[in-house]
Amino acid sequence: MQKQELSMLSLARKAGKLVLGFDKVADGVKDGSVKGLFYSADLSEKSKKELCFIGEKNQIQPIELQVTMEEIFHVCGKRSGVIALTDEGFAKKIASVSVKSR
Repeated sequence: MQKQELSMLSLARKAGKLVLGFDKVADGVKDGSVKGLFYSADLSEKSKKELCFIGEKNQIQPIELQVTMEEIFHVCGKRSGVIALTDEGFAKKIASVSVKSR
């Protein structure tokens, strides 16, 4: 399933619907453009806690992906543990794939 998550992230990046990096994602959550909030399996506890706080404050539940920051780098070209999708379809698909892989 991990491969499917990476494949969907790659498609979202090519479609211009992917936001990478904590600050950009946080801004997107606050302005309402983010439809799905995700984080890598190796994200630090501190960053996870901050992301969950921002998500909770804006009624978006962050979902852990079963991929590492290094794998995200190879697919998206940027090393990041915090990912947002601005398209509801992509967000739902990655969330469903992520839940099935657990």
